[in-house]
Amino acid sequence: ESELDKGKGPVATLLVQNGQIKQGDVVVAGQFFGKARALNDENGNQLKSAGPATPVSILGLGGTPDAGDKFRVAKDEKQAREIANFRSEKASQARSVAGTSLDNLFENFNGAEVKNLNVVVKADVRGSLGAITAALQEIGNEEVKVNLVMEGVGAITESDANYAVTAGAVVFGFNVRADGAAKKVIENEGLDLRYYKVIYDLVDDVKAALSGMLSPEVREEIVGIAQVRDVFKSKKFGPIAGCMVIEGAVFRSKKIRVLRENVVIYEGELESLRHFKDETEQVSMGTECGIGVKNYNDVKVGDQIEVFDSKEVSREL
Repeated sequence: ESELDKGKGPVATLLVQNGQIKQGDVVVAGQFFGKARALNDENGNQLKSAGPATPVSILGLGGTPDAGDKFRVAKDEKQAREIANFRSEKASQARSVAGTSLDNLFENFNGAEVKNLNVVVKADVRGSLGAITAALQEIGNEEVKVNLVMEGVGAITESDANYAVTAGAVVFGFNVRADGAAKKVIENEGLDLRYYKVIYDLVDDVKAALSGMLSPEVREEIVGIAQVRDVFKSKKFGPIAGCMVIEGAVFRSKKIRVLRENVVIYEGELESLRHFKDETEQVSMGTECGIGVKNYNDVKVGDQIEVFDSKEVSREL
């Protein structure tokens, strides 16, 4: 575990597996290094050294390493800096800097094949941060996903806010708040900043936002079928199919398909729909009607004219 203590600075809890760590040693943990100014056991008592299987908290690192990061005692500060810089560069290369916010996802995705929501996450302790990042990485599919561009422990700072502006990211604070300088950047740049104290609330908000950006599923519903009983000519509309509505209802405004022996041979719309000599908008089952199919002149006796509706249905992750 690690956290940023207001009075002490970064505090990391380590479990020694091999060898020992002594007060004054130069330590590298994850992407951070520093001299161990103080060692304390689980009861807060100061130690001079700690050996294998001993948990110990140390002061003096330059930041808060991730839970699970390996640590080692370096021979000097130069070696420690080289190791930390190498790890930091690898982590930076894995980041992306193109994204958006929860409330305007669609405008910023620009039709990309994979739609990313960039996020910056700051939390009170590394344990919470690890749980949040793990949960966020599980959200999404081949179409939408979360892109964690920055994470850390402690208050949301001006540099965090500026990074979020550059990355086009949403900023999440878990049991932490933005400092004064960060608030000014957030207000001036219109950043999307959200505070949480329950991980599930944060995850639910992200799921809802990404679900809203999934391409809707188009579902079709057959609303009526008319059987062609006769075909006659009209000077105005060309061939007119004399039909009997055998299922549902036929609507003038809806799309249609012409089926011959249950095979679709044309899809389009109606030119006209008549009941006797009157133009009408709807004809119900059991009623005869005259149908003119727009841009299609090959309707034959025995064909069926299928009327359908297309509806967009929202998808969820």
